Amino acid sequence: MNRSETHRPRLKTVAMIYLREMRDQLRDRRTIFTIAILPMVLYPLVGTLLLQIAQFTQQHAPKICLIGTENLPQQPALVVDELLHERYHESRGNARFEFYEWRQLAREDAVAEIAQRFVRDEHYDAVLLVPPEFSIRSIRSNDDADPSADPSDIHSVHIVTDPGSDGAAVAVDRIYTVLGEWRNDIVAQRLVDSGIEQHQNILKPFSVEKSVTEAEGGNTMLWSKLLPFVMLIWAMTGAFYPAIDLVAGEKERGTLETLLCSPALRSEIVWGKLGAVTTFSTLTALLNVFSMMVTSSLIFRQMGLGAAGGSFGPPPMASMMWLLLALLPLSALFSALALAVAAMARSSKEGQYYLMPLMMLALPLVLLPMMPGMNLNTGTALIPVSGMFLLVRALVEGQYLLALMHLPMVAGVTFGCLWLATRWAQRQFEDESVLFGGTDQWELRSWVRHLWRDRQAVPSPVQSFACGAVILVGLFFGKLMVSEMPNGLGGLTKLILTPQIGLILAPAVLMAIVMTTSLRQTFRVRMPHLAALPIALLLGVSLHPSYVTLGQWISDIYPISEQTQAAMKPMTDMIGSAPLWNVILLFALVPAICEELAFRGFIFSGLIRGGGRMRAVVVTAVMFGASHGLLQQSLAATVMGLLLGWIALRTGSLLPCLLVHFTNNALSVTLPRIPQMGWSGADLFVTVAADGSATYQPLWVVMASGLAFACLTYFYTLRSTADEEAGELEVADSCEHDPGLQPVLSGNL
Repeated sequence: MNRSETHRPRLKTVAMIYLREMRDQLRDRRTIFTIAILPMVLYPLVGTLLLQIAQFTQQHAPKICLIGTENLPQQPALVVDELLHERYHESRGNARFEFYEWRQLAREDAVAEIAQRFVRDEHYDAVLLVPPEFSIRSIRSNDDADPSADPSDIHSVHIVTDPGSDGAAVAVDRIYTVLGEWRNDIVAQRLVDSGIEQHQNILKPFSVEKSVTEAEGGNTMLWSKLLPFVMLIWAMTGAFYPAIDLVAGEKERGTLETLLCSPALRSEIVWGKLGAVTTFSTLTALLNVFSMMVTSSLIFRQMGLGAAGGSFGPPPMASMMWLLLALLPLSALFSALALAVAAMARSSKEGQYYLMPLMMLALPLVLLPMMPGMNLNTGTALIPVSGMFLLVRALVEGQYLLALMHLPMVAGVTFGCLWLATRWAQRQFEDESVLFGGTDQWELRSWVRHLWRDRQAVPSPVQSFACGAVILVGLFFGKLMVSEMPNGLGGLTKLILTPQIGLILAPAVLMAIVMTTSLRQTFRVRMPHLAALPIALLLGVSLHPSYVTLGQWISDIYPISEQTQAAMKPMTDMIGSAPLWNVILLFALVPAICEELAFRGFIFSGLIRGGGRMRAVVVTAVMFGASHGLLQQSLAATVMGLLLGWIALRTGSLLPCLLVHFTNNALSVTLPRIPQMGWSGADLFVTVAADGSATYQPLWVVMASGLAFACLTYFYTLRSTADEEAGELEVADSCEHDPGLQPVLSGNL
């Protein structure tokens, strides 16, 4: 038996390995430069560059051309002596105006074409055209106006601009501001001419006063979003490079074998290396943030943006304390992931290739809290990394009660992910095929020949992962190709059968034919215990009330948007009006067969090899959930997938899972119709909610949950000998059975 299974890690040994790894890393000049020197040099250099740019860069003053000065009214005057009236100097800002008469340019060419040429050749950022019909007489009196004329063509001025120009937006804004002030003056003049002297209250019936928060509050809001992002990015970066050196680097130096042959347990080695990587990750993040704080404080003071002279300044010290508390578990999480990924690399160069995929997977979780409208609530608190980000932001902003309410959920999710990542890293170190994989070259032709010649009864774990990836990628692009909702039952049938058969079932069947020798074992079509099938049917019926309740909880935590509900309504109405047996066939039987053959069949039978029971259950559940479109459906389907995987593991057969899946789907599409069917006694089980939807009676939910628990207890007593044999079946060494992985010079081509 493995020592890691019979002995617990010894703290003294872990500390010894930790000190060894720290000493080796501190001797590495590259590590010291990346962690200590680079942060202290990078931000001052960037700050110096920004100061230099700020000294020589000024805002572009937009140039505006006004054509048709003779068509402007004299009172109130907009232009005086070919200059903008001094009354509008404040409104124009830093814009420069130049003026032309309409008749002066009309001699050469059409004025509109000249204006287009002015903008196209970048002589001006915008051109304001005042046509001849825009005269003082038409403004001062409407008696001579043509009643049949289009109101949009009366008293119109035209702005010509290029949307792609950098100064176009500023120029148009200046024009609107000046014309707005001038238009108010025209209205005021007309009111005076009409005998209304107190026109000021008419033009401005109310005023708007602007109040801004204190500088410290504004700083807190900004830094609460920026600092966690910078800290988490550097925590990921600071964890990965030491992890590569501590694992892949030791492989290259030949010292990892010596460490593994020592009396230290694998778990002790993992914990020692994890502590060293976490230390460097934390130090990297802290030194980068500290350098950024010092540099930003000096730069803001130099530019007059500090607390004394502006609205922007360095972050409050209280923010840094909360960030430090959140940094430790997140650095440990990233370090465990980096250590597990680095164990798969055979060299430092190969390990660096794994950095980008890992960062791409973690980056959305870091960017999600920075999106507008993202706040700490029950739903966001359950998202790994993002929940901790939002918790820190709430603490920085002083929302202590909100943070305290969600602290247990955030802590549970964070430490749960940390435990899973640590277990994964430990499993990587316990698997020598991962640590010391072959370094020989790969040859395509021999590998393709190997797929057919050396087939086995069930797929390998790699083939199962490949099948799941093909299915999920196909479903992703298949959903994007759906441009409109179907019109009738025929279109609905095509919409359901195409992804189920073409994108889920077909890849699994084709890969099973090509890569395995036994379709029956691959798809786990075995006859279970005689009582397993009727109890599975009973479990599907008794479990559905709990499944519906779970879906309602998920919808409360992650509400479906109104746009999504509006988009789903046509299909929901179509399903409600279609014949029930057709709906059960399309939405219950077909998905149950296709999805179970793919997920609890091909993928499950490959992942369970090599003792990967937990891997088979969890991975198939996650893939099963990801195959559903909506987030709410994916979460509920993942929970159902965990249960179906556990049943598949206990029974060793696909058939009970298929019955539970079919029963659950059939009841889901039948439940909304039960109140209209008029069945006697249906009101004992089903009721109509306030929003008009059918749901289960609370008493029946409790009773059904007890019945489902009894069914699950029966499945717990079962034991599959077929899965025990598959669990002991180790995947053969790739270099030994795969000639495509043999050295090219050996002649095995």
